[in-house]
Order: sequence, then structure tokens, then C-alpha cells
Amino acid sequence: MVFTFKLRQGKKSATIIAELRLGSKLRIRQSTPFSIPISSIKYWDSKIQLIKVPNDILDSDHINIQLNKIRTLVYSELSNISENKNAWEIKSRIQEIVNPKPAIKDVTEKSLDRRYVLNYFSYYIQFYSSNVSPNTGSILSSETLKTYNNTRVYLKRYLESKKIKDFKFESINKSFYYDFINYGQQMGYSKNYIGSHLQKLKTIIQAAYDEDIHDNREFMKRYFKKFREEVNHPYLTEEELSRLSQLEIGCHKLDNIRDVFLIACNTGLRIGDLMKFLKNPTTEKINNKKHIYIKQNKTNKPVYIPVNSSINAILEKRNGKFPNYVHKAIINRKIKGLLRRCEVIELVTVEKTIGGKTELLTKPKYQFISCHSARRSFCTNAYNSGVPLQDIMVFSGHSSEKMVLLYIKASAKEKVRRVANHPFFS
Repeated sequence: MVFTFKLRQGKKSATIIAELRLGSKLRIRQSTPFSIPISSIKYWDSKIQLIKVPNDILDSDHINIQLNKIRTLVYSELSNISENKNAWEIKSRIQEIVNPKPAIKDVTEKSLDRRYVLNYFSYYIQFYSSNVSPNTGSILSSETLKTYNNTRVYLKRYLESKKIKDFKFESINKSFYYDFINYGQQMGYSKNYIGSHLQKLKTIIQAAYDEDIHDNREFMKRYFKKFREEVNHPYLTEEELSRLSQLEIGCHKLDNIRDVFLIACNTGLRIGDLMKFLKNPTTEKINNKKHIYIKQNKTNKPVYIPVNSSINAILEKRNGKFPNYVHKAIINRKIKGLLRRCEVIELVTVEKTIGGKTELLTKPKYQFISCHSARRSFCTNAYNSGVPLQDIMVFSGHSSEKMVLLYIKASAKEKVRRVANHPFFS
């Protein structure tokens, strides 16, 4: 007996199909409840018949867990089945295992009750994947939904650690707030990581409150803060980026990674938007100058970014074509080695709160660099070159000067140098 999972492609998605082969005559196929967007089928691993990690598929971990459960159940129940067994009986059992009928439930059952926070979390993620969010004015992107799902998982782990089974909105109070933070600190998470989960949780509480699902106003009190700290992450200077662009690289894959990262540093695009662009590059000429065009995932707003000399050099090297898409996890892993070869090795100290304690992390600069550093480098280098904040926001897509300033890592000397020639100081 051989049991496998395969993909059956449709117009918008690929359904995961379970297939059982018994001898040379019997083949049974059954659709599972799971599917993968057509744009993400490259993350399907046909050898192990699971979704690859990392990927951009919402709930991929849940899908892999369920597929393994189905596989285990099929082999445990049917591995010794005879080829002469009634085919209809085998097909019926496969259907029960792979795609069981949901049990009939009372509408008042706890699993359907949105007064329970985890249930409402699931509803919120599902509902705003196809309906306009009142907060953003648009359907939430897959990346945004993924962050909400991550917070739901985080909350679930917290509740499991406290052995809390029935967690309703009415249970949210000052004691919960500080215990939730303390849990994250004990797990060794950074202040910003904990704060981002608090931000998503507060949005969920507010949404449920607006729907009259609860009347707990505790989240409106001053102590219930969505905190964050500004971490002095390093950025790459124009001189360091020049060194990277001139680095001799014999490996085609590494060369592609280097060029993708350099484009990120010269556009300020969120990494998700850049990867979306590279899958289907679109450019337009404005005033006889080529511009990258993309509609941002987060804001759904169009952005035009001038193709500067650095990006033009990459296009000329590639006969006018942009480099191929690369997953951000691969870039994060490989860019550090390339920057080490460029001697971006000065010691840098980053101060951040981890596990509730302030820590000083001193490492060679290249070890702190990731995809997110590219956006930070663009904003800082543009600022140091005298580009006004409002103009930087046009390209970066930030909604306020306060947000873009979080990305600008100019030192005190660089900020003074920028304004020293202003007429006020003459």
C-alpha cells in the first residue's frame, strides 16, 4: 500500500489531494480540506509531501500538522489491508479519515461562541480576509493576517502555560495584562516582540467591543499600552553599499541575492512588496525617467520609485531584466557572508530589552544586517543626502513622519552635518 499527497491545480489555488494505491488495480483519490494559492505552489515539497519552510502560506504549520495526522491514521488503520477488500469500504474509510464530516453541534456550543477570545481571533482573521477592515479601509493582506495569526498562537501558548481553558473577554484585566507581558519576558522575547502582540490583541479586543460581544472597557485604560522601544539597529552607508555592489561573486545564486538586496536598499520597499514586484516587474516612464511601479500590500496604495544609477547598473548587467525572486529567509542567511567579504566588520553595539532586561549586544556590523536593514538604509541614506521627510514617505509608504523617523538611524554628527549649512546657522 502506498499513500501520498499531491496537488491538483485550479485557476486560483491548488487543492491538496490524498491518494491511496493498493496493488496494481485499486487507486482511491480524496480531496483534503486544504489548498495552496497558485502563486505559492513552489513551496510544495513533492518528496516529503508537505509545505516547505519557510513559505508565505497562511496556516502552513497547521496544514502540515493535519497532513501528518492523516498520513499516520491511514497507515495505522489500513497498512495491513488486503487487496481483495471491498473497494467501497476502503474508499469510505479514506473519506472519513481525510475529510471527516463535522459533528452536528448546538449553536450555543463553546466552540462557536465568539465571547471566547481565541474563537473571536479566528473569526476576525477569516472575516477580514475577504471583507473590508474598518481600521484600514481595505481587505487585510495575507502578510497582515499572518501577524494576527501569530498573535493568536502566542496567546494560545500563554493560556496553555497557565492552564486556562475558557478565556473570555471579561477575563481581561490589569492582572492579565502584566502577566501576559511577564510570560513573554520569561520566554526571553524582546520588548518590541511582546509589544507587537499586545498591539494586535488590543485591536481584537476593540473590534469585539465594537460588535457588542463584550462590554469590558479595561483595554481603554492608560496602563493597557501598546509599547515599543526604539532600538539603535545599524544601517549600511552608501560607501558600504558601493563595496557590496563591486564585490566579485562567482556564484550565480549569491549574485542574485546581492542584487535583490541592493535594489531593496535603493527603493525602501517593504521586503514583501519587493518580492511581489520581482515576481512580475512593472516599470513606467515619468518625465522620461524609468520608475518602479507597485501597489503596496499593506496600504493598497500605488508607489512609483525612480530607478537610480545603482539599480540601472544591475539592469545593465542583466540585459535589462530584474533579478529573480528570492525568499527573505535566504537573503537574511546569505547577505551576512557577503558583507563580511566586503569587510563590513566594525564592532557595533545594539541596546535592546530582552526578557525584561536591557542588554548590550556587541557584534561585527554584518551580523546585524537583514532584509529589514535595507529599508532602514534607504530611509537613512536619503535623509543624510538632504531628501525631505515628506519625500522619503512618498517612496517608503509610511503614513506619518513619526513612523519614518523610526527607520532613520542617522547619528548625532550626521544630523548636525545635514543642517549645518542652513541659512539660520550662517
